[in-house]
Amino acid sequence: MKGAPAALPRSLALQVVLPRAAVLLVWLALNQWIKLPLILAYALMAADALLHLWQFRAYQLSADDHVRSTGAMAPVWGGYLLLLFAGFASLTQWWDALLIAREVEEPAYAEQLRLEREALYQLTVSADGRTLVFDGEITFGLTKRLRKLAEDNPGLMQMDLTGPGGLIAEARGAARLILEQGWNTRAAGLCASACTLVFAAGSQRTLGTGGQLGFHSYALQFESGLPQIDLRREQEKDRAFLLQQGVSMEFAEQIFEMPSAELWVPSRDELHRGGLIRAGTR
Repeated sequence: MKGAPAALPRSLALQVVLPRAAVLLVWLALNQWIKLPLILAYALMAADALLHLWQFRAYQLSADDHVRSTGAMAPVWGGYLLLLFAGFASLTQWWDALLIAREVEEPAYAEQLRLEREALYQLTVSADGRTLVFDGEITFGLTKRLRKLAEDNPGLMQMDLTGPGGLIAEARGAARLILEQGWNTRAAGLCASACTLVFAAGSQRTLGTGGQLGFHSYALQFESGLPQIDLRREQEKDRAFLLQQGVSMEFAEQIFEMPSAELWVPSRDELHRGGLIRAGTR
């Protein structure tokens, strides 16, 4: 013989309020501190839904017994309203758990910036481990990445360059690294602007089949300008570097006479005579 349903207040407290409060606290803790695997989140939601059904059924039995005994409906409707609110609260926690489980984690800001910058260029090592291939814009972080690749690939001997240029300061860093490593450089495609500074650092400097070098004077990245930057002084620094690398004075002068909005692409003969292309020793 089945036991009699619990009295209405007792049923509401023991079978609805206390279990539901405990379950909601668990959901809050999970959503606050843990990212549940999606399948586990669905399993817990299904289990909680079954618990809801059991609570509703247990309360309904007590409510029916209460109505038969007293005929009072107001307390019963109060309990149903409480069950309804508990259901909405559970749905909210289930939805939060699903959002957290499906969430794609965003990288930290610094990491996000690094990924955005690296997307501006491609940097790969050839299959034989002897050539580093660069194609794209010279931007922040390139020198650091080049140094890491140099450490990981001690057999590197040459850097192939293609790109429209970029940041002069970063190009200088890449050029210093090439000098340290004693690498050769080759213009595989059009290597222009700041890219030519990297090219000039090579021990042996050559042009690939479609290789070209493009030159112009410097310009600030932002039109508003930065008063602490003297473009003429910056050009003089790199003119001295080019002369140190065997570039003729006449060629170096012609580079910085070219307006920044234009591009001078010398012929192979001009590059030979100017000292940009040369055979060197390692």
